[in-house]
Amino acid sequence: MRVVVMVGALVALSGSALGGTAVHDNGATLDVRGVFGPVQMSTGLADRGGSILYNSSTETGFRYNPGGAGTGGVPPADNARTAYDDIPISDAILEGATAIDVCRVTVGIRRIAGAPATDVSVFWSTLSTTVTAPDTELDLPSNLIGTQSFGAAAASTTQLVTFGASGGPTLFTAPLNTTLISGFGMFTIGVNLSSTDSLNGWRMATGAANANIFWMHDPGLTGQANPEAAYLFSQATPPNPNAQFYIIIEGTAVPTPGSAALLGLAGIAAIRRRRA
Repeated sequence: MRVVVMVGALVALSGSALGGTAVHDNGATLDVRGVFGPVQMSTGLADRGGSILYNSSTETGFRYNPGGAGTGGVPPADNARTAYDDIPISDAILEGATAIDVCRVTVGIRRIAGAPATDVSVFWSTLSTTVTAPDTELDLPSNLIGTQSFGAAAASTTQLVTFGASGGPTLFTAPLNTTLISGFGMFTIGVNLSSTDSLNGWRMATGAANANIFWMHDPGLTGQANPEAAYLFSQATPPNPNAQFYIIIEGTAVPTPGSAALLGLAGIAAIRRRRA
């Protein structure tokens, strides 16, 4: 399998102190550690499936609650924290497009029997290539897609949170970063849980190309030294999954809005020249 090295200032000044741990359904846990250098991503392409541009929905058994407390309660629980995962879309799918009109977003939330009620808020954001620490590639503020509420879980299940409709109207247009990783256009999807209980968590998954990294927005600075930082999960106790979450993106690859306007002007100019 070909491996692409992602370069950039992926620095988490908070080290491994971030609150919350990834938890497997069998009770095993993964530690979170800061990213201090290049990360890697495999290049297995997402299954396009018509309008599906990105599909990471093969469940690993792990879940992660970004607002959960750290080991021993330090850092404390804080439901203001939001985790963001990269969405790399292959150039083979984009065919020169530099943005996508997204019509449907789905994320998977793993809930173990007895999990308390929670609101699930989903966001999207762009990525920047050249940044200076403590800033990271994640662009903030992000954009709220929507919020869905769940009651207490009577049984263990992966509940899907979906906004939009297949082939429906555009929810948002995401400009893609086409220079962060060669061969891919990228943006991010973020998830926030109002419940900090570890019985609720964003499901970790596989099935698409993805960098082994996630970003954290911590506006209250309860889990890290800066509002944003980058992390992955410790591989000290294999088999541990990559920092990749349950996300399905449906939409259409398009030029960026500015590029589309310029193309339109160029077309008008060409028509005028022909008429002249």
